[in-house]
Amino acid sequence: MTTEDRSLAHDETTAYATADQPAAQEQTTAAPMPRAGRSAVGRWLRERNRRITTAVAAGGAVIALAACTGAGIAATGSGDTSSGSANSGTTSMVSAASDLAAIDTHYDQDDLSWEDSEVQEVTLSDSGSSSDSDAVTVDGSTVTITADGVYRLSGSLSDGSVVVTAGDDETVTLILDGVDIISSSGPGISITSADEVTLYTADGSTNSVADGSDYEVADDAVPVAAIASASDLTLAGEGSLTVTGNSNDAISSRDGIVIVSGSYTMDAVDDGIRGKDYLDVIDGSLTVTSGGDALKSDNVEDQDRGWVLVSGGALTISAGDDGITGEQALEISGGTVDITESVEGLEAQNLTVSGGEVSIVASDDGLNATAMDEATDESDSSSTDQDAQQAGPGGGGGGEADDGSVMAISGGSLSIEAGADGLDSNGALTISGGTTTITSASNGGEGAVDVNGDAEMTGGSLTANGTEVTDLADVMTQTGGPGQGGGGRMGEPPSGGGQGGGQGGGQGGGGQMGEPPSGGGPGGQDSGTGSDQSSGTGSGRTEDQSTTDSSGSSDTAS
Repeated sequence: MTTEDRSLAHDETTAYATADQPAAQEQTTAAPMPRAGRSAVGRWLRERNRRITTAVAAGGAVIALAACTGAGIAATGSGDTSSGSANSGTTSMVSAASDLAAIDTHYDQDDLSWEDSEVQEVTLSDSGSSSDSDAVTVDGSTVTITADGVYRLSGSLSDGSVVVTAGDDETVTLILDGVDIISSSGPGISITSADEVTLYTADGSTNSVADGSDYEVADDAVPVAAIASASDLTLAGEGSLTVTGNSNDAISSRDGIVIVSGSYTMDAVDDGIRGKDYLDVIDGSLTVTSGGDALKSDNVEDQDRGWVLVSGGALTISAGDDGITGEQALEISGGTVDITESVEGLEAQNLTVSGGEVSIVASDDGLNATAMDEATDESDSSSTDQDAQQAGPGGGGGGEADDGSVMAISGGSLSIEAGADGLDSNGALTISGGTTTITSASNGGEGAVDVNGDAEMTGGSLTANGTEVTDLADVMTQTGGPGQGGGGRMGEPPSGGGQGGGQGGGQGGGGQMGEPPSGGGPGGQDSGTGSDQSSGTGSGRTEDQSTTDSSGSSDTAS
């Protein structure tokens, strides 16, 4: 293929933008993104959305509702927020596909253009690999590429590896043209240094890479994966690549991964494909079977990282954990995504479906918006005597607070079969477009829609368990609200407990360390005990401590 032909083929594969969705490379309209601070993509997305979106049309219902263990439901007029929301500043939504597409990645169309005269040949062989390039060294079954350039790899290694050790400012392209690499003691392809690397499958070629099991990477030079990279990685081409991760992941990069074209089959003990900073799927065919997450990005430290964007391609996923997860953000704006098995189908702190065709089978929640999983100190994860000695408010009868996460459905087709909730947002939810069909559990604590913060439906269509829905209140989990009483300090009984919430709501304030609650107001229907069941602040329930709710029923700790 000539340079002109290759560029033309690439232009066709990346023509996924529509009039409403600019291509990822066109970023002139994006609001400036701050890079300082710990808060991640989520807060930037919400702030950007506040600047560029108009107000929701008057008359849309805003509903503050509970999680499966908590707060009562109150509907208010358009634009109102619930006074009981723990985080009333999270009502603005992610504004669909232009947000993540506006974030710059390492990929550029020029990465897939080269002259045939630039290509250097590398032949892999158990009897002795060889190359016409001075930048390629061979040491037994290890082939090392030490400088930038374009290299065509062919042949096989039954127990060997290809290693890239280029300079940190250098770009390397590996054309896989009939490659079969198996390594019993490490990654099959290991990129320890380079600015960025492109793996390009030659037209009509079939390629495979597999690693061994139970090995360790010396000095943590690269992740543990069949294809492991410490640098940015681009996957493209017109052939096929099968990757088997026998120890951990199939493909993993400590930086970002962009998939432009090609056909990929991945089978991994843990994650299928992981780009720590980001994972951008522009096009291509992906079949992923994983023991952990199928597609993943998990950077929780940097402002514009930890996200997954699927804007094209065809994805078929069978996952032992999440189908697709981005710790900070996840967006489906195009292509087809078929998740045939998962615990939770899609999960992120800021989760958007704005296009494409998405089908999900999940044993737990279909879509789950939840605050990113940050590492915490041991002191933050355990309840200590110091916790109990602090004065604190007596919470209500359970209930999960709005954690600031956001779920937005504005387009596309979404079909969900969930063992628990169809849509579960620990923060806010908005449905403004698209077609959503949910088959979910309906066993009291689970349901079609479960939201801790504000929820609104201003457009689109929603069918839940065979019923067309026009009012989210008809399908939301309703399990009661918190009491309002305050808890005392250690050894002091609480007083002034407020009235319990709705269905499942508890008594008012709770006592501390062995003190029963007192001063609590009446609970609602089927109310349980109040914050006397909580630990830490306002906690009064301890082992073998019986308490009684306002209806006279007893609740004894085990």
